[in-house]
This record gives sequence, C-alpha cells and structure tokens, in this order.
Amino acid sequence: MSEMKQISRQELTDKLLALFQKLGVSLEDARMVADTLIKADQWGVASHGVMRVERYVRCLQSGGILPDAEFTVDQQFGGWVRASGNGGLGIPASCKATELVIKLAKEHGIAIVNLRQSHHNGAEGVYADMIAKEGMIGMVMSTGNPIMAVTGSCEATIGNNPFAYAVPAGKYGTLMMDVAMSAVADGKIRVLKSMGKLLDPGCVLDKNGNPTNVPDEYLDGGVLLPFGAHKGYGLSVMVECMAGIMSGAALTHEINSWNEIPGHCGNTGHLFMAMDISKMMDLGDYVHSVETMIEQFKNAKKAEGISEIYYPGELEQRRADQAGDKVSLLQSTWESLEAAFASCGLEF
Repeated sequence: MSEMKQISRQELTDKLLALFQKLGVSLEDARMVADTLIKADQWGVASHGVMRVERYVRCLQSGGILPDAEFTVDQQFGGWVRASGNGGLGIPASCKATELVIKLAKEHGIAIVNLRQSHHNGAEGVYADMIAKEGMIGMVMSTGNPIMAVTGSCEATIGNNPFAYAVPAGKYGTLMMDVAMSAVADGKIRVLKSMGKLLDPGCVLDKNGNPTNVPDEYLDGGVLLPFGAHKGYGLSVMVECMAGIMSGAALTHEINSWNEIPGHCGNTGHLFMAMDISKMMDLGDYVHSVETMIEQFKNAKKAEGISEIYYPGELEQRRADQAGDKVSLLQSTWESLEAAFASCGLEF
C-alpha cells in the first residue's frame, strides 16, 4: 500500500511554479495550475490533483499543449460567449473562462462561456466553487476523450464527461457536487492501483469486454461503465452536446484531452454557467433557505450503522480545513513529481 508524504502548500506551490515556468508557462498561468491541482488534493480528490503534473509536463514537452497560448473571446451574444484556449493548458483557460462568466453574470444575470481548443482542466468543482463564492449558482461541465462505454456497448465510445454544480451555503460554506458520468473516474482507478486496492464490481470492463475489478486490467486497454446504466450514458451525451458541440470543440473520438501531438490541438470542450442570485431574489434569503435545507438533511433519521449525514461538498471542505497549510501526497504521486522535475533538469 502506498504511503502518504506531506509537504507544505507554499513549498509545493513554489516548486510547481518553477517547473511550469521552466516549460515556458507564464507565472500567472503556472499559479492557476498549481492552485487548482493543490486545491483538489486538499479536498481529498487526489485523482485530479498534482498526480496529473507529470502528464501535463509530457504534453508540454512534446508540443501537443502550447505553454504560451492566449485565452480569447471569439463570439458573444449578450451574456453568452464562445471562447478559445487556443491549444494551451486547460486549467488556465478554465480559470479565465470562470472569471469571465462571473463578470458577465453580474451584468446580465445569467451567463455562459463555452470554451474550445482546450485540454484536460482538472476538477470541474474548483470552477463551480469559484462561482458560488461570488454569490452565484455555478454549473461547469467538460468533455473528454472516449474512455467510457455507452449503455449496451463494450468499447470506449464517449468521455466520462464530468459535471459540477455549486451554490453559496452561508455558514456551511459551499454546497457542491463534482462527478464524472462513469461509475468510477479514471483517476480514482489510478489512485486505487497505487494503494493496492480493487475496484467495486460493475465499474469497468477489461480490454476483452469482460467485467473486472482489477485496476491493471482496466489500465491495460479496458473501458469505464456509466453510473446507473442509461442515466450516466444519457448525462454524458448532454455534456457532449452542451460543452462539446456547442463550444465548437472536437467530437468524441476526435478529442485528445492529454495531447502530445505537435501542431495539433486536442480540442477539449468545456461549459461554464453562472446565475447571479441577487438579480432575481435577495441573496440572504436564498442562502438562509439553503442552510435550512442542509439542516434538514443533517437531522434526517440515520440508517443503521450511519453516524453522520453529509451534504454535498461537506467532506471536501472538512478535508481542506484539516489539511491547513499541508498537502498529503501518495508515494506514487511523489515519485511522479520527481520524474517530472528530473525531465526538466530540476530537483523536486
């Protein structure tokens, strides 16, 4: 089983800034990458944290992802924008799209930013949380290269297309959910592998289309299954239509979220939506109702063996509070960081 290693948030941030700047990424964009990945780790979502750094580094080194790409607005109609990451890192492009959708929602009440020419952008919940902290309802979704079977199939046909929402919850912070449309996320399988654990049954197929719960059998050409059979399938199609097709991004098998092909963009698509609550009702009244709803959940009669009921996003907030200024990393993640830094002539 993989051990955990700790590092201070500041030290890890400084190291990641040095790494990405060495690869030609601006200080501003490097900070967005570091902050987003570290936040996911502190939330306890290691699958979308700094374990992804080595893969980003490989994509930048190959020329498949451009370190200095600019975020641009290509079309606008009122509060609806279609923007482009122009082949750059997905995280900085998504942070800038989030900042833009917040600004537009303050002006128009409801705003949407469709983003194309992007790549893997980490945890969608980070962006939804940013919107909620501005007193708004946030919804974020992303396409990805096919790693999931559609219901009735046994081959990778569509991305597991994550979706997140977040709303301000007053004394409870942010009510937030971030889920992939697969029964288990690809990154979580990689975490389980590093911890020497098996998957729950019914989550994946091996490369021959047979059910398995062994991470290595999935990682060796296997395929994810949608959660709730047709439910996860149907929702992943919705994300494809809204965040992919509407953004002008690539479609299913044309997507390459982890692009290492020089001169070619992986063209992942994202959607960011913000609703300024204060434009329709008193923000304080809305938050009070959310607090009341959460208390109803927390006080519900507990099933046998359950000591506490959690509201969406509570566990992530607790883990971040407990982490403080520390970041806990799997040994395998630590080793991947050492490899990433070494490939750039740096020491981690």
